Amino acid sequence: MITSRQLPPEFLRRIESLETFYLQETDPTLQSGFSGGAVRWRRERGPILGAIDTDGDILDVGCANGYLLECLVAWGREKGLVLTPFGLDIGPRLIDLAKRRMPQFADHFWVGNGWDWLPPRRFRYVYGLYDCVPVGYLAEYAERLLQRAVAPGGRLILGAYGSRSRLEEPFDIAGFLHATGFVVAGTATGSSPPLTRFAWIDA
Repeated sequence: MITSRQLPPEFLRRIESLETFYLQETDPTLQSGFSGGAVRWRRERGPILGAIDTDGDILDVGCANGYLLECLVAWGREKGLVLTPFGLDIGPRLIDLAKRRMPQFADHFWVGNGWDWLPPRRFRYVYGLYDCVPVGYLAEYAERLLQRAVAPGGRLILGAYGSRSRLEEPFDIAGFLHATGFVVAGTATGSSPPLTRFAWIDA
């Protein structure tokens, strides 16, 4: 059930502060919050494509500088898939970077918070991270994205990233979704042992 509650102000401040942190860097993966290098980047983000089996639009909720979208489009092309990128992020300067990264799709990017954003249209694929909201909001967040952003017959893909340097395992996103009543259509992981986990729900 979708409620009218708002995200905690302290949580929003922390999320908003990531923009300044990311923009201290020039490397596109560092600007995306990842410090493991190009090889690990693909190994740990590439499994998102396990959820993508047709051509279509893909919305990245929390897209930062747009680099992940750019990569997914390129990696999809290697599989014979045509993906059209769209992105949303709370940081306006990050969205400016994404628009400059993919100028042909500059009108496909918006500034906003995935929790209360009302998209102008729906998308075949929607990707987002579980920690874009506090975990107590996660089930409702998934429901909001399904009802507002995912097209009928489309797919919501949720991801969780661990940390090798901090010895943190990725959140069990599939287990959480199953425990909160969602039907998980598929899962994927990146690296061994897993440093990223992905699960998806069909609309």
